[in-house]
Amino acid sequence: MRAIWGAIAFAVSLGLASAPAQAAEPIVYTVTVADPRSHYAEVRAAYPTKGRDVIDLMMPVWSPGFYRVENHASLVEDLYARSSDDGQGLVVERTRLNRWRIHSRGARRVEVTYRLLCEGRSVTTNTVSENLLILNPAAALITAVSDVDRPHELRLELPAAWKPAISGLSPARAGAVNRFMARDYDTLVDRPILAGDLSVREFRVGGVRHQLVDAGAYSQWDAARGAADLEKVVRGVRDYWGSLPFARYAFLNVFRQGGGGLEHGNSTLLTSSPEMKTPTLRWLSFVSHEYFHAFNVKRLRPIELGPFDYEKPPSTSSLWISEGLTTYGADLVLARASLCTTDEFLTLLSSHIATLQGSPGRLKQTLEQASLDVWNSGTSGVGRDPENLVSYYVKGPVVGFVLDAKVQNATGGKKSLQDVMRLAYRRYSGARGFTADQFRKTAEEVAKTDLSTAFRSWLASTDEIDYREALDWFGLRFTNEAGSKNPWRLAVRDDASPEQTKRLRRWLGQKGQ
Repeated sequence: MRAIWGAIAFAVSLGLASAPAQAAEPIVYTVTVADPRSHYAEVRAAYPTKGRDVIDLMMPVWSPGFYRVENHASLVEDLYARSSDDGQGLVVERTRLNRWRIHSRGARRVEVTYRLLCEGRSVTTNTVSENLLILNPAAALITAVSDVDRPHELRLELPAAWKPAISGLSPARAGAVNRFMARDYDTLVDRPILAGDLSVREFRVGGVRHQLVDAGAYSQWDAARGAADLEKVVRGVRDYWGSLPFARYAFLNVFRQGGGGLEHGNSTLLTSSPEMKTPTLRWLSFVSHEYFHAFNVKRLRPIELGPFDYEKPPSTSSLWISEGLTTYGADLVLARASLCTTDEFLTLLSSHIATLQGSPGRLKQTLEQASLDVWNSGTSGVGRDPENLVSYYVKGPVVGFVLDAKVQNATGGKKSLQDVMRLAYRRYSGARGFTADQFRKTAEEVAKTDLSTAFRSWLASTDEIDYREALDWFGLRFTNEAGSKNPWRLAVRDDASPEQTKRLRRWLGQKGQ
């Protein structure tokens, strides 16, 4: 997740599921938007019970990729349950803020209806307006506690004037419109749905279909340019990792007030400024970050981020890898895709260094602590107190920079951080996950040197980062201009040697390297 303006569903990522889950009768949701101006959706859900006398229902208290506890259940109104056998009403108990117990009395199926207030502006909440539906299943669709591995079917009943909904979910059957199927609740939660007045642009990279789906206040937006630039981003990310792990991908791009983006297995939900007319470098960095997450987080993840317990937020010390190295790699992709100049890339990197060096919190909190503390301060790691805390969004990419230079220096330029990430991906992506030690040892294997002292300094201490090795390797310097607002601005040395220039060009993927 990256909030600029304003883990992991592994069965989804790999396309795996157990045979029993595929054969089981699905939980079926019907979501109706009858009057968009009311900002309400009506939900009807049918739960198979296996003849149980009681079933417990649950709504998540957090969403994968967004590290904040949220009370989605508070927006559920008028919940009512009845037996599908005889239509009789059933007793409903509220056992927790996010749980309901239905006394099903042995009914073969329980039908539950509720109203859902949809006025959210976050990438984890729901929106219903005159021409827009944003449905985040974790915040909208209540599941059965004991049946999260069961298939979940979603049916949408939308205003006739609206275009068909788009989601990373698979259609319930070939050619189905507004009917989707998820093999389990993890898959459902990982696939937001967008509907309403949509503008869709498509392109393919390596045979993989990509859609730029614009919604909201997009009338000023140059969608053709946006899709063309995103195609370059996709090609750059594919080249970084070596392949694309999905058959299709959707950029769900909503122009509205607010901020943030959230990654998913084969889509991302983005918030873009209604004032934006054409892609800016800031926007491209933002979207590149979310697309890069399809690899680093959704498939390659810290071991603590899965399998998911949607009622117990997980803690890991490695969000600097998941978020910080994503920022570093995603911006590097922009340079390699010729979407920014050398100076513009160095400006992006310099902004993280300057923010870090200007934050007193860097001397009070370690990078590992910043990750472990994510649930207690800020909004999913963003907006933290710089006087006392450090952000892994800030220090993470800076560590990526010095780690990349160290790996390159140790191997005489033969290997880089990209090789570390690829090896970690081959080794730990999917259901496995990596420990902090495994990631360090993977880096050491690529660099062929002991990195324990460096990792300890960067991650487990409040030592100042030593930039000298990285500056020397790439032929860079800090400008330190008199009166400069940013004394930490990176620039290419005027006296850079031919070898340093070669390293810089290779790093940024420039021709003539």
